[in-house]
Amino acid sequence: MSAKNVGAPVERISLSVPEAAKAVGMSRRYLDYAIDRGDLVARKAGRKVLIGVDDLREWFEALPAREERSA
Repeated sequence: MSAKNVGAPVERISLSVPEAAKAVGMSRRYLDYAIDRGDLVARKAGRKVLIGVDDLREWFEALPAREERSA
């Protein structure tokens, strides 16, 4: 390992549910509901529930867009 790589940031590939909720600006409860419905993929490692960053992005982008209101 070269000295250049020491302390380099590591790209995250998963987030905890609270981290994922914060990342998309929603409550943890709403994400738990989406997981329970099967809309959002979550994985378990022991007792820890993890959401893949790509899965979170895909789920978020599939949410319906807000329609514009007429004046």
